[in-house]
Amino acid sequence: MAAKYYIGIDMGGTHSAIALVKGLNIVDKSEFATSISRGIDNYVDRLKEAFEEMLERNGLSHGDIISVGMGVPGSVNLDTGMVEYANNLGFNNVPFRDMVSDALGIPVTLDNDANLAAYGEFLLSKSHAKSFLMVTLGTGIGAGIILDGEIYRGVNFAEGEIGHMTIKYDGITCNCGRKGCFEAYASAKALVKMACDAMQSHPECSLWKSSKIDGKAVFAAIEQGDPVIKNVMNEYTFLLSEGLLNIINIFQPEEIAIGGGISARADLFLPDVIERVKQKVYSRDSKKNTIIRAAQYGNDCGLIGAARI
Repeated sequence: MAAKYYIGIDMGGTHSAIALVKGLNIVDKSEFATSISRGIDNYVDRLKEAFEEMLERNGLSHGDIISVGMGVPGSVNLDTGMVEYANNLGFNNVPFRDMVSDALGIPVTLDNDANLAAYGEFLLSKSHAKSFLMVTLGTGIGAGIILDGEIYRGVNFAEGEIGHMTIKYDGITCNCGRKGCFEAYASAKALVKMACDAMQSHPECSLWKSSKIDGKAVFAAIEQGDPVIKNVMNEYTFLLSEGLLNIINIFQPEEIAIGGGISARADLFLPDVIERVKQKVYSRDSKKNTIIRAAQYGNDCGLIGAARI
């Protein structure tokens, strides 16, 4: 009997996920903490454990798997399988594809996580855009670019690192080594930091009642009408829109999807971002402009993109 399933792995800066995929549907999925601080070998061992558990849980063997794809938040050389640089993981020229392939006992295709998220969203949403760009907001900010249905990777496979364009000269130091990077101001992690900073001087802020300050707590505070956090969100949407304006002015893509974990609450910030972009984009008087929307398939698009690459 021919193999029926694909495996998709999405390695995030904080959490990783692995999925069993049939066609474009996720049959089974599990998540675990990335925890690279414990060492790369420890991470690979945990990934192997999750992979074997998934096969056993579904009564499958290695022979039932067509292919394995994995997204990594960094620059991946598709020829060598090296993660040449991943600032949020501390990777520098790590032979990660071979490490994972050897551990799983199946050849693995490695690519940038934002590329695969864009590819998955493109497939799942049945987009017909000839130029499609997905911006992922998470621990950092990445982007995947789809041109005529194919992933654009650049001369060295390192395209789409929009998180490391400067939006504030001589601003916050980013862990990539530059200052004022887009992701230091407009990632999901940056939003949480902005909220934490704001609450320090406002004892009346509702976040003080939260057991954990994360994206969910921030959006809950906005829904409750907390004026401190509403001001934070206003600043955040300004910063996010500034980065998107730069991207649109350069590429003028047909469509931009905003992904990452916080895209699930895009209703609380994306309309404001879209309005800011409309007012400031260089092409504001053009009859046709870039469509900006929330990604429709959440974190699953990265898993589907990885599985089907």
